[in-house]
Amino acid sequence: MEVMPHTYDCADPTTPIASPFLSISLLRTAKLWSFLHPGATQGQRVALALEVAKMLGVSAEYMTE
Repeated sequence: MEVMPHTYDCADPTTPIASPFLSISLLRTAKLWSFLHPGATQGQRVALALEVAKMLGVSAEYMTE
């Protein structure tokens, strides 16, 4: 009996290779976070966005507060 990997262990075969998967995933996560933290201030939201941008290696010239 062949053991199938979990879905998180492999790419979704229905997602086109040119699909902006990472940006779509980040937008979904941001929407979920805003729903779970409705009392977060605009400053906290901006700080989180800047932190994620730094982790993704976004150039500082594109980041403003």
